[in-house]
Amino acid sequence: MTQPPLRMIAHRFGIPMEVLACEPLGRPPVAYGEVLVRMTATPINPSDLIPVAGAYAARTSLPFVPGYEGTGTIEEVGDNVDPGLIGRRVLPLGSAGCWQTLKVLPADWCILVPDDVDDDEAATAYINPLTALLMVRRMAPQPGDAVGITAAASAIGRILIRMIASTRAHAVAIVRSQSAAESLRCEPSEVVWSDTPMPRLNGAMDAVGGRAGCDLAAAVVPGGQMLHYGLLSGKPLAGTGATTAQYFRLRDIVHAISRAQLDELMSVVFDEIRVGRAAISIAARYPLAEIGLALTHDARVGRSGKILLCP
Repeated sequence: MTQPPLRMIAHRFGIPMEVLACEPLGRPPVAYGEVLVRMTATPINPSDLIPVAGAYAARTSLPFVPGYEGTGTIEEVGDNVDPGLIGRRVLPLGSAGCWQTLKVLPADWCILVPDDVDDDEAATAYINPLTALLMVRRMAPQPGDAVGITAAASAIGRILIRMIASTRAHAVAIVRSQSAAESLRCEPSEVVWSDTPMPRLNGAMDAVGGRAGCDLAAAVVPGGQMLHYGLLSGKPLAGTGATTAQYFRLRDIVHAISRAQLDELMSVVFDEIRVGRAAISIAARYPLAEIGLALTHDARVGRSGKILLCP
């Protein structure tokens, strides 16, 4: 029996555990050029929780349904949309709103999922793998270059390590805990503790900001690149010395390119998933109604793998 549709929604900004509420969802109308997707799986990412906390209040409209990536099946199409898409698995991109049973969006923003990519892989194929792919392409490390990575044991950190290693550059994984260091034993990287002297780096990729980001920047040789793509510390970069940090936002790129170009990029991502470079482990799955348990698990120290919501 099909469960009634639900959505996870914030009517005010604040601590996600306190302000997110699970509400019933009526079947939304499907307009011209749109499709209705029944969501199968959607991960919890920092980029989903940061807007809920109010960090981007000026550009986040309330009420707000989080979820910038996931996978589902097209269940209904509007006028001027190929009815042959009904039943196809897709990534419904271009906007938030994946933390609900049913999501309506323009058909042009749906990426078809290949049959050999499973739902777990598809649900986590966009934000981390595509960000990593584009950052490595932008930096273009040369064989022998040393590239430092903060939050190296995170999902995207691991993908960056593998993609950098595939260029024959040297990935330097910066960690803060023993569990993080141990979890990287099988990854092609040199592990460096954040409170020890940094080796000289030709490039750096920072997801943390704050003091860690500044220390990373200080280790980059003159002329080297630093890409700053996250603020896990909650603190901005206080200064990067002689190194200029380039700010990387996936949204800016995705919304500036054509849908054909996005299709091509995701085709490369699916290939990276197939060979294991963009593989993301799943720690647990929770029904949408169990968001409290899911968020608690997501915040657990030493968590290994992504938390999936199953709407």
